[in-house]
Amino acid sequence: MPVFGSVLGSMRGARALWILAPLAAPGAPAGLLSGRLGIVPAVVLLAAMTLVAAWGFWRSIPWKALTELAREAPFVEMSLPPEGLFFAGANVYFKLPDADAGWAKARLREAGRLQLRAQRRVWLLGPDEKGRRFLQLPGVLWPHRLKAVPDLPDGAVRQDPVEQRILPPEADEVLLAHRRWIVRGIRSLFGAVVVVLLLLGTGQVVVFLEDPARDSFGILLWLVYSIVLVVLGAGAAKGMLKPLPRGKWTEMVAVPHAPPLIGVSGLSTITCRVQWGNGWWSDVVLSKVDPALAANIWGTHRLWVLGEPFRGATTFAGVPGHAVLGRVRFN
Repeated sequence: MPVFGSVLGSMRGARALWILAPLAAPGAPAGLLSGRLGIVPAVVLLAAMTLVAAWGFWRSIPWKALTELAREAPFVEMSLPPEGLFFAGANVYFKLPDADAGWAKARLREAGRLQLRAQRRVWLLGPDEKGRRFLQLPGVLWPHRLKAVPDLPDGAVRQDPVEQRILPPEADEVLLAHRRWIVRGIRSLFGAVVVVLLLLGTGQVVVFLEDPARDSFGILLWLVYSIVLVVLGAGAAKGMLKPLPRGKWTEMVAVPHAPPLIGVSGLSTITCRVQWGNGWWSDVVLSKVDPALAANIWGTHRLWVLGEPFRGATTFAGVPGHAVLGRVRFN
């Protein structure tokens, strides 16, 4: 799919942006270079920057390897036999198609495990000369690293097939598990930011009490920059923290005008023509949505909305039974 190549390049760029953005805070370099931050705030700031950079570079490794592999080999669709799926904690195991490759091992979140258990279908990429392999679930763009292991571990539990059918949003286990992961991630991120700001503020108060004459322009500039980032991030994320609407899935025909555009933030924008329940058609712009949601709209010409959509509404959309969820506004 054309959108997939866009996502690969944009997500690598987005990860680099969010790794470097904290390092480019206007007050931080000035404060560090002039020595005005004080020892305690400087240590906290440097430690936070190091952790953010290390985490970002570690998370960017799969995207780099996946991009290189995708240029050389196609994805292979694989259906799992009814008795060919095993779970051991967060790890999933199934037989690889290569006769001598043994078992595949991948670490999936709860939503991914539930989706795989119901669908029993995956997309595989690799291996290359370095032995790198990747797995993707249907409808979900994010890659998972795959390892080949000779045998199943002790304690691996076979997963019996379950019936896959469209359920109301409040009963869709895959959707709810994916939603819990999103909420935990947002809360953890903002919790970490608040802790760092409190530590920096406390340390700077101590420094100021020791030397009231010290110029703190760089510190104030950095604090204002940080607070603005927190406020903007909270404004963008608070919608995802709202409770899911109850009721039903509403399936709408959505004919895209052009492939989705992936921004530097990693979020997507797609314009399409949708058909409402009364038969009328109108143009809508879905901005800042999950690229997986945009890719599903592009590939299926369907938009699944939670609850009853109406013009001017901002609500949730996803795909039943898939780890895909985003906020959409019918502009």
